[in-house]
Amino acid sequence: MSIYSDIGLSTSENVTAATAVSSGKTGSYNLTQTDFLSLLTTELAFQDPTSPTDNKEMVSQLAQISTVDGINKLNGTVGGLSDIVTSQQALMVSGLVGQTVLLDQNTGYSSGTGFAGVVNTGDLGASNITVTVMDAVGSIVYQAQSEGNYEGNVPFSWNGTDINGNQVSNGYYTVMATGMVNGKSQAIGTQVYGKVQSVVLGSGSSEATLNVEGFGTVSLNDVLEVGS
Repeated sequence: MSIYSDIGLSTSENVTAATAVSSGKTGSYNLTQTDFLSLLTTELAFQDPTSPTDNKEMVSQLAQISTVDGINKLNGTVGGLSDIVTSQQALMVSGLVGQTVLLDQNTGYSSGTGFAGVVNTGDLGASNITVTVMDAVGSIVYQAQSEGNYEGNVPFSWNGTDINGNQVSNGYYTVMATGMVNGKSQAIGTQVYGKVQSVVLGSGSSEATLNVEGFGTVSLNDVLEVGS
């Protein structure tokens, strides 16, 4: 028989047992922070006078109370920071509607006005770059050449017309580029811009996503650059 039972108090063990019996459930019972603090303060207030709590044990228990309180405050602070970050992200992505974003794709969507993109020459650079736009069956609809030496991302744009100046139909078009790299002609990677039509704000563990014309749902993490 414990000192708590002698003076009419309940310990965590008999509280657990009573709860399980009254609810008809067995198994573990998770104490709340309030329960935990109440048990610790009760133990200190009603300790056995013939066998008082050791000073080291008392300090340890007080440290536990302080730790629990600190963790609770930290959780509140982290939750507040998370809300701030989510709010800032919402403001940022909402401003992307109507703008273009650069995606790591070599196929772009034209709704009658073509699209823009970049030729990624990297650190090695390239010279005499040729950009070719092809339709779904592989026919060339547009081609442009740029003489000179280039490094990094070299921008290009296509106005949605073919080599004869006629507007082509809406749809997907593939972009290819070639150039001289270290004295040899080779293919060079291309990336295209897409227009943001709407955004879906993230919440909690889910991230914000963009609805890009011709590309569907695109993760914000997949955006390489924001255009105009």
